[in-house]
Amino acid sequence: MLRAIANVIARMFKAGAGALRWTENFVLSPFRAIFGGGGALPNPEFSPTMTSTDLLEEYEANRQAQAWLQRTDRDGTETVMKNAASSAAARATIDLSPVRSDARLTLLTMDDVELKALAAASPSKVRKWLEGKEHGIFGVPVVTTLSNKPVSAPVQPVVGMTPQARMIWRIQSRLGKPDHSKEFRIA
Repeated sequence: MLRAIANVIARMFKAGAGALRWTENFVLSPFRAIFGGGGALPNPEFSPTMTSTDLLEEYEANRQAQAWLQRTDRDGTETVMKNAASSAAARATIDLSPVRSDARLTLLTMDDVELKALAAASPSKVRKWLEGKEHGIFGVPVVTTLSNKPVSAPVQPVVGMTPQARMIWRIQSRLGKPDHSKEFRIA
């Protein structure tokens, strides 16, 4: 019963569409005769400059480059999150080679509170942190890159520093932010 009703309604719509098309042609035919319209436009000419093999090779090269970029980005993010979540003894054994040098330097100078905040952050925020962008992780300093690093004259270390203090001073002087971890400290 429902199928019969649906068929009747479908026939009515088809008849209505046909009547509307006939009325449109009837009304517009004098204008087409006067202004000369209604013919189909010619197809545009197209002659490709690349063969399908060249196109496929370019596509493969772009795909591999994108996959490499995502893999290195993912490796760096995973390494930073693993380093931040591990203990101080385990951090000494973690390979930081997938992480960029400026982010690695910042990571090595961070204290436990900052590392804990970095470990709790989402991977997208850690990726922004690695790129040196504003990341939104409270208590974690922004990575100092060459583009946002302030240029200053080198300062000589204080005479009589212990070797550990001299190493910390050297790392902080390369960062260009001598007390960067103290201004964002969480209480």
